[in-house]
Amino acid sequence: MRKLILGLFPILLVLGGCGGGGGSSGSLTSGNTGSSTANVVSMSVDGGPDASTSPDADTPFITVTVCAPGSTTNCVQIPDVEVDTGSYGLRIISTALTSSFIASLTQETASNGDPLVECTQFVDGFSWGPIMVANVQVGGESASDVPIQIMGDSSFESEIPTGCSSTGSEEDTVATFGANGIIGVGPFAQDCGDGCVLSNSYYASDPTYFGCPAGGTSTGDCQATGPSVDEQVTNPVADFTATGDDNGVIIELPSVPDPDGAASDSGSLVFGIGTESNNSLNGATVLTSDVNTGDITTMYDGSSLPDSYLDTGSNAYYFDAANTSQIPDCSGSSSGSSGSSTFTSSWLCPTSEQTLSLTNEGENGTDSNVTINIYNAVTLFDEDDGTYTAFDDLGADTGSQSAYCSNYYGVSGDCYFDLGLPFFFGRDVYVAIYGANTSGGEGPYFAYGPYSAN
Repeated sequence: MRKLILGLFPILLVLGGCGGGGGSSGSLTSGNTGSSTANVVSMSVDGGPDASTSPDADTPFITVTVCAPGSTTNCVQIPDVEVDTGSYGLRIISTALTSSFIASLTQETASNGDPLVECTQFVDGFSWGPIMVANVQVGGESASDVPIQIMGDSSFESEIPTGCSSTGSEEDTVATFGANGIIGVGPFAQDCGDGCVLSNSYYASDPTYFGCPAGGTSTGDCQATGPSVDEQVTNPVADFTATGDDNGVIIELPSVPDPDGAASDSGSLVFGIGTESNNSLNGATVLTSDVNTGDITTMYDGSSLPDSYLDTGSNAYYFDAANTSQIPDCSGSSSGSSGSSTFTSSWLCPTSEQTLSLTNEGENGTDSNVTINIYNAVTLFDEDDGTYTAFDDLGADTGSQSAYCSNYYGVSGDCYFDLGLPFFFGRDVYVAIYGANTSGGEGPYFAYGPYSAN
């Protein structure tokens, strides 16, 4: 998930995939079209839907097809959908669909009888829109009656509750989101779970689902609700039951030139772990993750960071670099803040590429020693006149994480190291869904090993 806010840097405005772009109509056909292997879909790291004017960096995209329930012909193929191992479920920008197609989807209903609407709270902002039921196809995999979110639907834009809008800037257009949508394939099946009920005081104090009248005009029109797990936005992979490829995914990305990066990179998103001849673990190191958060522990600079994660939705390594004198912040790299998270960050600009040693540890006690590189962000963004978008050594300094960690995890001090997309280059990274049986044991877990093309 776009967990961390990235300071705005003048030469490239990007944030976990945010870049820019214009809206598209319902007959989208360009972009990745998928592999000939049923459980493999082509994935590209490139400048995104508006690369010529506002390119994304380190953002992986696939094409997703959405169909009206019960139909195999009333469908829309949507390119440039961001792949995110840190969130759950499919969310599509409303302008990437026609109004007539949206009307053909089935609206989920809240307990008060009004349409079910969600405030998706990314750390860098929020998305707002109704929950609709659709059929979802990715490559040769398909799932029926999947709850998805339509982001920025104009029928609900005048009634966003203040508790939602205060979490940051709204990101419900292609220009603000940097993609036509996002598919969350993280280690859980739903984006909220059993705890999202109003009897849970934590959820009641910060609800994300609401019953809202279509065409409402007041921020007080919506009523907080706690939908059942069947009504919540769902990771489509968990519904790929027809093929049995429903227990997780593999992110496969070849390496890019180091330290300079590349204009783009092409890999695969593979469905299933140990379910087909092409998705075995191949000796990958399995790190089981926290059953509540999906996080692992990363040891860095003498600190144990128990809320760390592997996240394709983060376009850099994000960590507190305050004690690393060889890796200063970039001059002129401004900071930003994000609503209640009070989180800021800045690009990193060492004078030469720096190598950091980390130890990742799973709940199963397995340790994995890895090294990562951090290079000068200004130099990277200037490569080939600013046309490069795939970097394995892009980093950002979070500074002290105390405010963020206390707000979201209830702990003081630093609590995470965000292993963003740069970590995925040259590796096969496995994400197993909570409770699912796999050849590497029961999820949730992350696993990784050397890149192998499918």
